[in-house]
Amino acid sequence: MFSYAARLVAIVALVAGLWQIVLGLVISTGYLDPDLVSRFTTVSSLGEAIDEGLYWIMFAVALGTLAEIGLAVRKRRE
Repeated sequence: MFSYAARLVAIVALVAGLWQIVLGLVISTGYLDPDLVSRFTTVSSLGEAIDEGLYWIMFAVALGTLAEIGLAVRKRRE
């Protein structure tokens, strides 16, 4: 059960990280107003938004890897 929950959290974290990076890149290219960074994120600059998105993605990959290992061990025992 924990492995499935971890997989779901990893997917949500991956989507959140991608959203953060895309938002930072779109705002930095000038398509959107830079004031939106503080409205949609908890950071104060575009660089911090992209960095935070990368941290979310690294967390998602690590958690997803652990979840897959847990599922593989569980299937092997059955």
